[in-house]
Amino acid sequence: MYNTIDYQAKEDGYFQHVREEMLEFIPKTAINILEIGCGDGSFGAYVKSNIPCTYYGIEPDSRFSKSAAEKLDYFDNSLFTAENNLLVSHFDCIIFNDVLEHLADPQATLLNCKALLKPAGVIVSSIPNLRHAPYLYRLAYLGEFQYENSGIMDKTHLRFFTKKSIKKMYEALGFEVVRHVGINKSLAPRFKYLIGMLNLITNNRFEDTKYQQYATVARKVGN
Repeated sequence: MYNTIDYQAKEDGYFQHVREEMLEFIPKTAINILEIGCGDGSFGAYVKSNIPCTYYGIEPDSRFSKSAAEKLDYFDNSLFTAENNLLVSHFDCIIFNDVLEHLADPQATLLNCKALLKPAGVIVSSIPNLRHAPYLYRLAYLGEFQYENSGIMDKTHLRFFTKKSIKKMYEALGFEVVRHVGINKSLAPRFKYLIGMLNLITNNRFEDTKYQQYATVARKVGN
């Protein structure tokens, strides 16, 4: 699922983001939480300091095993697969913070999560937005599709998403999307003006281009 060589080349800071902006999407009543791709456990520790819960983390990069094991209640240094021996119908919330785009088959991963969720359980994800204005400009106007070391065009990304395609992915897999909003709004002044003008003449068809990522809460429906 992962390009191991490219991941090992990433700086440690890549795996140590607290992601405070994602806390509001985690159910405050969640008792058992699983984060897939938990890095060094920084986000999990932040969640635990705000929500009384039991926190499980899975992370394939062994550099952060000690840190994650110290910060979280349970930690597994491995790839997430159907063979992880996690408890069925155990989790109130499963988290993917900028992880699904790194997977060869994110749909299969989300389907694997269904059995692990309680009947009212949710998946919470942050996914980069390919239609973020600077990248849309590079692609549509400059004709460039250039990979980078991090960000939306991270060279370890195997899949690319937009606001609309994220929602469609969840719904196609039988989830109900209960919240789907742009986060990390970031535009240079020249893009703010351009997007403002485009929204005026297209009835806000470019509103989604203001955001670097989309945060989604999707509820399990049925079995």
